[in-house]
Amino acid sequence: MAQFLDVALKVGDLTEFSSDAVLFKYAQRLYGVTGQAARRLEQAGVPETSLALAPGAHRFVETRGALTAPLALFLGTVRLGEFGYHEIRQFAVRALTALEGHSGLAHVAGTVHGPNYGLDEDEAALAFVGGLVEAFQRGAGPQSLTRFTVVERDARRAQRLVKAMTRGLSATPGVEPLPDGGFRVRRMSAVTQAPPLATAGTVSMAKPHAFVAMPFAPEMEDTYHYGILGPVKAAGLLCERVDQERFDGPIIQRIRERIETAKVVIADLSLANPNVYLEVGYAWGRGRPTLLLVRDVKELRFDVASYRCIVYRSIRELETLLSKELQRLD
Repeated sequence: MAQFLDVALKVGDLTEFSSDAVLFKYAQRLYGVTGQAARRLEQAGVPETSLALAPGAHRFVETRGALTAPLALFLGTVRLGEFGYHEIRQFAVRALTALEGHSGLAHVAGTVHGPNYGLDEDEAALAFVGGLVEAFQRGAGPQSLTRFTVVERDARRAQRLVKAMTRGLSATPGVEPLPDGGFRVRRMSAVTQAPPLATAGTVSMAKPHAFVAMPFAPEMEDTYHYGILGPVKAAGLLCERVDQERFDGPIIQRIRERIETAKVVIADLSLANPNVYLEVGYAWGRGRPTLLLVRDVKELRFDVASYRCIVYRSIRELETLLSKELQRLD
């Protein structure tokens, strides 16, 4: 049995990534890279309907050249709105356990779940990697498994997730950094308690969160990651944002659920995006504390004289002003 598992994060497309097996989730519908993989497999003779798995079920598929990896593992999960940090962690554990039935697998690849449909991307990544670490340390996975690669399509997000993984794994027993930026996980003969990562607050949807409503636009990315994310994290909250340009039924339901349970809703009204205005209206209707942001008052589409609205001229100014506002929440 392999005694070490090297975990790394690489930029790429999971459907075109070279490994012995690739991992996908079926959250009672086809989403994202899972849908992309399913469409390719159907062209190779694997019906999409055969991948419709109940929560807890799994299926191995020979990819027949439709994907770069020769083998794909599909795991059925709860619907997207219920697939939170705890479920992500258990998904990783289930995956390694299911893979035990296939000998000769040395390298498996998967992707981070959660950021695109509203979860805090750092916490989602740590939940997934934390599940892999815990499962491997306790003996799960194929005996031949020596490498797991987390594949992320967005290069900028990949850079951020590497930093999150470094912070989350640095104090975990049996885990050491590798020169190339990855980590080496050592199996343990006996684990008396879960590694510190398991108690770092990454596994509970009950942890207070802020919901951020803002346009899905490249020019707003720095505003979110450098003007909003820092103050929210400093206030002890998860920072959740639906990273989607178009909203379908399940995504809309997800937005509603996370607004209803948010400690605060932060809405950037810059660019006058109609989806953001709808989210603000829903937050007001549900009585959630709401902070409004805008780069220029000329971008506003209604009179906010009676509402608190932070007008910021720079990302640095936004960071300072938002930090002060969040301090008032308590």
